[in-house]
Amino acid sequence: TTLCSCSSEKEKSSEILLATSFYPVYIFTLNLVNGINEISVECMAEQNTGCLHDYQILSKDARLISDADALIINGAGMEEFLEDVYSSEEELKVIDSSVGVELLESCEEHHHEEENHHHHSVNSHIWMSVKNAIKQTENIANGLIALYPQFGAQIEKNKTEYVNRLTKLDSLLAENSKALKGENIITFHEAYDYLARDYSFNVIAKVESHEGGEPSAKRLAELTALIKSKNVSLLFVEQSYKGSAATILGNETGVKICTLNPVTEGEKELTAYETIMLENMGIVLKAVS
Repeated sequence: TTLCSCSSEKEKSSEILLATSFYPVYIFTLNLVNGINEISVECMAEQNTGCLHDYQILSKDARLISDADALIINGAGMEEFLEDVYSSEEELKVIDSSVGVELLESCEEHHHEEENHHHHSVNSHIWMSVKNAIKQTENIANGLIALYPQFGAQIEKNKTEYVNRLTKLDSLLAENSKALKGENIITFHEAYDYLARDYSFNVIAKVESHEGGEPSAKRLAELTALIKSKNVSLLFVEQSYKGSAATILGNETGVKICTLNPVTEGEKELTAYETIMLENMGIVLKAVS
């Protein structure tokens, strides 16, 4: 199923068009406006784009933003590249879902040759914590109710239902993740730091930079030594990962490779966030069992 059909025409001018920057905030927003026919939600980055770090804005995105009545963003620096586009739209209301979320620092202890390329001082992958996702959902709900009080009761009801589901999800993940407590893990991307904080495992190194380059031979040797000395059991990669470094590390050390979805792509379903988070946990638990 295609998820975010970014059409440039509003179907009817009376309809309220909400633009969301990418997949996780799209799913949160869909849950909040469920059953409200007067509001349509579109997703700027298509559902198979992955993280926004490498995203290049397209003319249809600029058109969507200019057509939209409100833009809902992840915040925490994820949409920096978009700021010029949406700040030039004077009528556009922007809802930042990261307000009040406790941000982790993006500590990239990367290889020295890349030291000059660190743009991000905070880790913007906040939605990977279910507790943060609840906060984001509440922020989006508050923003929407302030803009569209006529739908306040329905948004409030949807919010309560969705937050209840997310709270159950968090409890389930916490229960399941007991097997991971204290495990040392290496990731290819800094998407999992919030998950690690919530569920008590340790991300002790990240393999690639924001630029997504493959590690040097020297870096691979360092990682191999680290995996052996710290008894690292798992290596997390994304579905979009095409490099060879993970296989090399797996062959050298026997570390298990888990291919996870950092909830940056998926179906247009209200339960998509829950499904993906549970699938990820299932993959990880199978690998440690």
